[in-house]
Amino acid sequence: MKLKEEIIEYAKVIGIDLIGFTTAEPCHELKLILEERKSMGHLSGFEEDNIELRINPKATMETAKTIIVIGQSYFTDDKKLQKESSEIYVELARTAWGRDYHIVLKEKLHALGAFIKSKASNFEFKAFVDTGPLVDRYLGYKAGLGWFGCNNSLINEEYGSWFFIGYMLINIEIEVDEPLSNKCKGCRKCIEACPGKALQDKQVFNAKKCVSYLLQAKNELTEEERSSMGNRLYGCDVCQTVCPHNKNVKQAASEDFVPKQLSGRVSIEELLKMSNKDFQQLFSANASGWRGKKVLQRNAIVALGNLKDERAIPLLLPLLKDPREDIRQYVKWALDKLGVGVQV
Repeated sequence: MKLKEEIIEYAKVIGIDLIGFTTAEPCHELKLILEERKSMGHLSGFEEDNIELRINPKATMETAKTIIVIGQSYFTDDKKLQKESSEIYVELARTAWGRDYHIVLKEKLHALGAFIKSKASNFEFKAFVDTGPLVDRYLGYKAGLGWFGCNNSLINEEYGSWFFIGYMLINIEIEVDEPLSNKCKGCRKCIEACPGKALQDKQVFNAKKCVSYLLQAKNELTEEERSSMGNRLYGCDVCQTVCPHNKNVKQAASEDFVPKQLSGRVSIEELLKMSNKDFQQLFSANASGWRGKKVLQRNAIVALGNLKDERAIPLLLPLLKDPREDIRQYVKWALDKLGVGVQV
């Protein structure tokens, strides 16, 4: 059995849903796209600023010859999970359900690396999950994991766009896979439904308007940005939920991304009263926790303003004495939306 076939078989054993292989040669075709997005101010600022690092794998690992890209499904039917509650809640996007996907995929990549090392002498690799310099979705496209939809997500025939991506640079040459042909229906449902109007035709994407970005941003949010956030705490699934390719997709086989300790719906009252210790215990192993308690509490306060539920008033009033000035300003805004005028 060839090494590539052995790697694919082992990937199945450890529960990797998708795997593909692409060259470690520079992605020159990406340079103009990234430069254009940068000149238009469409980048979020979370990306690697050095475009050379984003397009050239060898700038990260000089000996790289091949890139192995994996995909891990995280789709769970929420209708089977959500319970009726009398509490006011905020929603976590599916990317923040269950265990932190950075940890899960890193574990699988390192297990894969250890397996290859047992088969190939002088093997070296570098693994990344969402934090590497390269454009992971583009690597996934090149490796045949899926095609690009109008929402700029990578879409797979079996799993839709509900899969995380990780990749590893390796110093051995393996036969590469071919990209899939584009099957996007072009229905524009994702473009029309995007709450922040971040999506445009011809796959133009303004990351700074994306609600997922706004929910992580630390700068002061405009009135329009706050309204677009709805009752979301972290992440936004709208452009994926409306996508016809995501109907009747395969359920994730792994239990890693099923909400357990932290539900997909978080009690606003609990979050606003949470101590730093309690926050760490509940959110440290969750993908949403990296931005810290303050940002998530701000998002919860904005959600209360957007929901316009009078039950929010007794939750907000005590926060007018919060020592954090910016938090007090968001509380005042939320109370104004609820028809309670106060001075801060």
